[in-house]
Amino acid sequence: MTVKHRKSEAAFTLIEIAIAILIVAIVVAGGSYLFITGKNQVSLQKHYRAATQLAAQRMEEFKAGPYASINSGSDSNTLEGVTYTRDVNAVTVGTYKEVTVNVHWHEGLHGQFTRNVNLVTLVAP
Repeated sequence: MTVKHRKSEAAFTLIEIAIAILIVAIVVAGGSYLFITGKNQVSLQKHYRAATQLAAQRMEEFKAGPYASINSGSDSNTLEGVTYTRDVNAVTVGTYKEVTVNVHWHEGLHGQFTRNVNLVTLVAP
């Protein structure tokens, strides 16, 4: 075999294969990262939606009920394995009551992040 004949034989070198594997690994890692991040964001938004609904529900109860029943307090709700704590703060401002509903829950692998939703309104007698 001559040198010219060897060069015409097509074959992949070890370096070319290693570079191809590296490129595929980078693409797969990037895709996995995007998938996991997207999944976490969907879960977080689901929790925000549930917390907002719990806060709005309490506000509607106050608006529909008697004015004298609007008091500060706290309660907890567990939805799909997540415990939401709902704190109500009612302060008299002149003839109105300023009602603040704060719903908070713990997020993350070990509950290291506290998330919350606040709604504030004035209720007239």
